[in-house]
Amino acid sequence: MSVAFTISALQMIQVLGPIPPMDSPYTRWLSIDPFNFSPIIFFILLPLIASIPAASLLKEDADSGLLAKVKLCFPVQKVIRSYVGLAFLTGFILVALVLSLNLLFYFMMLPNVRPDNLLNSNILLTNQNTLFVSLYYANPLLHALISILFASFWGGLFAVFVMVTSLWIKHVFVALSTGLIVQIAILMLNSLIMLPDLVSFSPADFLHEMAPNTNISLPVTGLATLMLLTYCLVFARIGVKRLVP
Repeated sequence: MSVAFTISALQMIQVLGPIPPMDSPYTRWLSIDPFNFSPIIFFILLPLIASIPAASLLKEDADSGLLAKVKLCFPVQKVIRSYVGLAFLTGFILVALVLSLNLLFYFMMLPNVRPDNLLNSNILLTNQNTLFVSLYYANPLLHALISILFASFWGGLFAVFVMVTSLWIKHVFVALSTGLIVQIAILMLNSLIMLPDLVSFSPADFLHEMAPNTNISLPVTGLATLMLLTYCLVFARIGVKRLVP
C-alpha cells in the first residue's frame, strides 16, 4: 500500500516546479500526466499493488488449516465467494483511493479549468490514445471518474486473479507476484505482436486515462477485460472443486 502512495506522492512533486497557466487537474493528475515516468510505474505495478492487501489470504488460510475448519461451519462455495469478494473489494478500494486522492490534490493546487484541445495541445491527447475524447472535453471530471472506476475495477480483478491462481502455486511470494509477472509478460508480448494501428492490448497502457506512447481501442480494451473476468470466474469455480476433499 505504501508503494502506491509513494509513487503518487512522487508524481505530485511536479507542482513545485513551473506549470503552464493553462494546465488544470485534468491535464496533470496521475492517470493522464504525460510528463513523468511515475504514472507508467504505477500502472505497471498495479497488479501487485492491488493484490498485496488480501489476495494471498485464501492460500495462507488453506496452507495453515484454517480454511478446513471454516469449511466445517459454512458451505465451501460461500467461503470461496467471501474470499474472492474480499480480494476484489480491497484491490478496488486501494486503487480508487490512490487515484482519487491524487486527483483531489491537484484540485487543491490547480484551477478547475476545462481542458481545451488547442490550449492544452501539449499533452497530445487524441482519439487514438484516449477513449471517449469528446466526453473528456465536454465533462472532464466525469471522464476522470470513469477512468478511476475502470482502473479500480481492474485492480479488483487483478487481486482475484492472484487469489484464484495462488491455489496452484506453492510459494506465497511467487503467488502474490503472478499478476505482476503476467503484466510484464503482456507488455513484452505487446511489443512483439503488433495489432492494426499499433493498438495496445496491455492493461499497463489502456488503464491510463490517456495511454502513454501507444494507441488504444474500446473493442480491444473490452475484450481484454472480458478475458480476465472470465478467467477469474472459471478458476474460482475450479478452486472450489480443488478445495473440496
